[in-house]
Amino acid sequence: MEEAKTIASDELLMEQLQNRNWDEFWLRLMSRCFWILRKRYGVRWNNNELKEFSRDIISEVISKIFVEKERHWYIDSYPDFEKFIISAIDSHINNTLKKKKSETSIGDSEFILDQNEVEQNVQEIVIAQELRQQIYEELESVGAEDDELLIFECLADGIIKPDDIRTELGMSESDFHNGWRRFKRKRKVIQEKIAAYGY
Repeated sequence: MEEAKTIASDELLMEQLQNRNWDEFWLRLMSRCFWILRKRYGVRWNNNELKEFSRDIISEVISKIFVEKERHWYIDSYPDFEKFIISAIDSHINNTLKKKKSETSIGDSEFILDQNEVEQNVQEIVIAQELRQQIYEELESVGAEDDELLIFECLADGIIKPDDIRTELGMSESDFHNGWRRFKRKRKVIQEKIAAYGY
C-alpha cells in the first residue's frame, strides 16, 4: 500500500508568500525557465518571446499553487519550497510545449520559409547559434550567475544599451549594476570565442 503523502498546509503556503523576497525569487524562476527552454528543449525564440512565455508559465504555476489549489506541495517529496516550484514549472513547461506542438499544423504560414533565403543564410545562422551556445557555456564554466547569463542573452539578441537591458529584465538599478559589473569582468571569455570564429 502506497504511503500517504503530506500536503503543505495553507499556513505553510502563506509563510512562503509573506516571508520571501519575491523580486529576487521571480528573477531566479525566470532564469530557470530560460535555462530549461534553451538547454532542454532547444528553443530559439527571441528574448521577448522567452520572457513572455516564462512569465506566463510562472504566473500560471503560482496561481495553481496559491489560488486554485490545484497543484499540491508534497513536503515529503520536496521539503524545500523552491525545489518544489521549480519542479512544477518544469512540468508545466513540458505540458505547455507539448500542447503547442499538437496545436501547430505543418501548413501554418508562420513556419513557411523562402527556400532560397534559407539556403543563403543557413550557414551564418548555424555559426551564430553555435557561437552563442559556446559563449553561454563558457560563461557558465567560469562561474557566471543567472543575472549575468540573462545579460548575455539580451546582448546576443541585440539589446546592447545597459539601461535597455535593465528594463528588459525588470531588474532594480542596484541588482543590474552588480550583475553588469561581474559580467564585464568576463569579457575576455567572449572576446576569445568571437576571435576563434574570425569575427
